[in-house]
Amino acid sequence: MLPARSVGVIRFRVLGPLEVVKDGGAPIRLPSGMQRIALATLLLYPNQPVGVDGLIERMWGDDTPDDPRGALHTHLTRLRRTLSTGLDGTSPIESSGGGYLVRADEDSLDLIEFRDLAARGRSDSAAEKSLLSQALALWRGPVLANVASDALHRDEVAELEEEHRHAQERWFELALRAGEGAAIISRLKAAVTASPMSERLTGQLMIALYQAGRQAEALEAYEALRVMLRDELGLEPGEGIRQAHAQVLRQDVPSLAGDQQRVAVAHVPVPAELPAKVATFTGRRPQARALLDSLRDGHTTVAAVSGPGGIGKSALALHVAHRLADVLPDGQLYLDLNGSTPDLPPLEPAEALRRLLRSLGVAPDAVSAEPGEAARLLRSLTAGRRMLFLLDNVRDVAQVRDLLPGGAGCRVLLTSRRLLADLDGAEHVQLDVFSPEESYELLGRLVGAGRLAAEPHAAAQVVQHCGGLPLAVHIAATRLVSRPAWPISVLADRLGAQHRRMNELRAGDRAIRATFTTSYQQLQTEHHGAAATRVFDLLGLFDGADLGTDTVAALAGLPAERAWQLLELLADVRLLQTHEPGRYRMHHLARLFAHERAATHGFEAPHAVRRVLHYFLATARRAVRLLNPHAEWRAAIGPTAPVHAGSQLAGPEAAREWAEAEAPNLVAVVRQAAETRDDDLTIGLATSFSYLMLDRGRWDQERQIRRVAAHVVQRWDDPPHQALARADLGAPRGHLVVALRAFTADKASLG
Repeated sequence: MLPARSVGVIRFRVLGPLEVVKDGGAPIRLPSGMQRIALATLLLYPNQPVGVDGLIERMWGDDTPDDPRGALHTHLTRLRRTLSTGLDGTSPIESSGGGYLVRADEDSLDLIEFRDLAARGRSDSAAEKSLLSQALALWRGPVLANVASDALHRDEVAELEEEHRHAQERWFELALRAGEGAAIISRLKAAVTASPMSERLTGQLMIALYQAGRQAEALEAYEALRVMLRDELGLEPGEGIRQAHAQVLRQDVPSLAGDQQRVAVAHVPVPAELPAKVATFTGRRPQARALLDSLRDGHTTVAAVSGPGGIGKSALALHVAHRLADVLPDGQLYLDLNGSTPDLPPLEPAEALRRLLRSLGVAPDAVSAEPGEAARLLRSLTAGRRMLFLLDNVRDVAQVRDLLPGGAGCRVLLTSRRLLADLDGAEHVQLDVFSPEESYELLGRLVGAGRLAAEPHAAAQVVQHCGGLPLAVHIAATRLVSRPAWPISVLADRLGAQHRRMNELRAGDRAIRATFTTSYQQLQTEHHGAAATRVFDLLGLFDGADLGTDTVAALAGLPAERAWQLLELLADVRLLQTHEPGRYRMHHLARLFAHERAATHGFEAPHAVRRVLHYFLATARRAVRLLNPHAEWRAAIGPTAPVHAGSQLAGPEAAREWAEAEAPNLVAVVRQAAETRDDDLTIGLATSFSYLMLDRGRWDQERQIRRVAAHVVQRWDDPPHQALARADLGAPRGHLVVALRAFTADKASLG
């Protein structure tokens, strides 16, 4: 986070309607609703960069203008002008790499002051109640009530209101301990009206009413909550408030007149095992909202977050779990099942059940060694309770099937590298890599936006080398934070060298290589795992970006059906991604790992590369013949007897489909052939590929292929072939010139 500096002459208030005032108290008017949304968004992330895409989402939602970035720039320019101060026009809003930030401190922003007071209270028990009183006094009503942004209120404002509620609950708890229940009843009633389904607030109101001798009203408060939960959610009150209700009925609630007394509702012994929130959690707003909506509203009781290692599954699950805690007051259970933990075997279901039951108060010697019996006990203990189970790092469905509670009041959130597709009734959220803007925002939060702003180009390079993998961004940031004297460009240069990138992405006990190694080692234990890991290793030898089943079959020397089975297994463990039937992609860091593994197949590597290159040669020749029999001469250039027969193509349409599907690979294939120094093969590939790319209108790719061919032919000192290469190189240039002229003419005719 950036070091804050006071802007001195402007004060911002967000803990209520948005207000901007000068030091003397004169308000600064923001005439544009869009400017208010932009400023409010920045103020909720003080001294942190907010990406352009995030601002656009909050300002326009789905109704974006034709040029949203241009419109955003216009609004921010006007906003900065409105807030500029002094002769030099200084504004608290600054550009920061991929977005904007607002400079503020506790003197200029009430949100920072609130958080500072609350934090000081947690560290000073003697003064905690007084400091919380000061913090709560800063709240002036509905947060940002004059800012019209559904996205902002749905996400950021909702989280901020949770902070307020937690501070309120703690203050009420301290007041009740001091025996001040009668004095705070009106404040508690207002809090319950604002959060009518908060069992903790209602419980505290019951204790306050009881302290004031108003037992009947305390029982009425419980009954009102019970009816609301039943009618709106179909749930019964949780165990904690039921205990408080029973205490009030028996008239055995403690007098609570002293610091050593404890509040019954606030201290019901329930598990609270969630790890701390990820302070720098970034992005994933649609996924978080989908999970919260489904689990909070009861659309589903089980949700699973899946994705490859390092994608941020646990961070998202923790973020959601903490926001669900208020509506599941009977406790939160957390268990890491070691499904993909380096050097640790996955937990067996029986051991996982023992740990969960211990958390629920069952003595270890009372837990049956028979998993089915232990699972029945778990379901009995959680029946009628409203609890959250966060089962992290799941290996497969078999590991967790016995760990699921049976009651409708519980919620289960799982994370796994695998898609747990056979988990009955579960909602699935699959995570992909970050966008460049999200990666840049995360790097800024970890390193400091000021440091990024000083070297935006180098920071963008670091982000690019991390490939949108949050774990890689975290590791890169850790390297930079641990070396504050390093320019970012130093790390960018080191990551730019592919041969050492995997070594550079390592910090402390975290390493990208270990993430892939874990999946790789687990794959080896699967049925057909040894064959699948061999295929993965060989993929590191091929330079193409988009893998077809026939291509991999040729590379590995396998029948196509067998190659497909092994590729699907690799996709199951997230070492590959499948974006359409029969085609696969690898993250570039996974490709580097595969390249390292390929070194263990040194004796096989040249043969595998030769097979796949000849596969492309034979298939491309067949496609050329089908598309244009008069271009037979192209198919005659190069090796006369390819070592692979290539794919069978049923006709011209199949030939076009193959050329279109493989187009992203063809330039890389020609370059890889050139690197083998097999010039005859390279020219043969280029001659057929160039025709296919011209046929598909991919002139730029055709030109790149011809450039490689021209370079290879120059090594031959063969004038006929040099002339052929240069003539073919001129064809795509001519097409590009014609297209450019047509575009220019159309533009002129349209004015």
